[in-house]
Amino acid sequence: MMNEKSKALGRVTPMVQESESSPIRRMMKMMEERSDLLNLSAGEAAFDAPDTLIEAAVSAMREGRNRYTSTNGTPGIRNAVASFLKAEMGVSVDPDENVLMTVGGMEAIFLAFRLLVGAGDEVLLPDPGWGILRPITDRLGGTLRFYPLKKGDAWTIDPQAILDNISDTTKLVVINTPSNPTGATLSREGYAAVLEKAREHGVFVLSDEVYHNYVYEGGHVSALQFDHLDHVIMVNSFSKTFAVTGWRLGYAVAHPWVIRQMSVFKETISLCSFSIGQWALAGYLAGSRPYLDRVRELCRGNMERVVERLNAIPGVRCPKPVGGFYAFADFSGIEPSDEALFRRFLDGGVALVPGGFFGSQGAGHARIMFATDRALIDRALDRMEAALAS
Repeated sequence: MMNEKSKALGRVTPMVQESESSPIRRMMKMMEERSDLLNLSAGEAAFDAPDTLIEAAVSAMREGRNRYTSTNGTPGIRNAVASFLKAEMGVSVDPDENVLMTVGGMEAIFLAFRLLVGAGDEVLLPDPGWGILRPITDRLGGTLRFYPLKKGDAWTIDPQAILDNISDTTKLVVINTPSNPTGATLSREGYAAVLEKAREHGVFVLSDEVYHNYVYEGGHVSALQFDHLDHVIMVNSFSKTFAVTGWRLGYAVAHPWVIRQMSVFKETISLCSFSIGQWALAGYLAGSRPYLDRVRELCRGNMERVVERLNAIPGVRCPKPVGGFYAFADFSGIEPSDEALFRRFLDGGVALVPGGFFGSQGAGHARIMFATDRALIDRALDRMEAALAS
């Protein structure tokens, strides 16, 4: 009887197929079950959060800042975000009209999709690109279209590939720069051209910039640096920037009308975002540049180490990431099957994310997180090399 569906359960429309499961979630479960695995699969920095920020959070808790905030966020954090964007990206936004604090960057993305995407609406996504965006589009009834990233000595976001795919049927274009999983970035000239064509066709651009601090060649180019706020939603997060993924605190920057719509819907989902993080970051952001410089240089050194060692393995090709904190290496010369490659590394004691999760161009690849301790990276690379030789 326990295995039979009740009449009520039989009337439920499933949100997902029973077989659907993110490989990242599966690997996190395996990490809990196998303490011997070296984890380079997680989408989070494994270095410590700033001591000053943690102390500010503790002080906020002791001062009684443990209650609800306004749905949009405290005035202090919204002002701090506006000042941070001015200092980091040279852009001016109104903290009252243009900024919404969210439960991580993920809630900001979901709210944007929920506002913009309905049945039959076409969404243009990168390939390779963050795999979560495909099921979000599907579950809202949208239709998927992809633009390919360009693979060479480094992965790049090819503006022409986006321009060729924007049409009057497109509702939303997603640009992730630097990219997860490839580290690809979009040039200033390319972004200008994409935004102009999107404006002409009445297309929204969602700019996912959560890895903005991790750019190793040139500076970060933000969608906010162009005069297109009427059809741009910029999403960012403190998770990757300050190694506080568990705080679940991000933000969206958009036109006042868009922010109002997202805020109204957010009120019915989460009401407000993590209060302690808001209070702590409001006082910390202005002095955060020394920490940001340090972790970026840590990641740059680790990235160069990963690329050098992987490219020394016969049959492996690892383009050098321009940004982010992942390498997206091609192992298809040794093992073209995603499943077999995943199992080979897993049996060798290393958890990575199979490339197929990120799109058709990811087959035979794996995403390797390098925002962690150098010694752990070297141990994982030793195990990977041994696994590929077996």
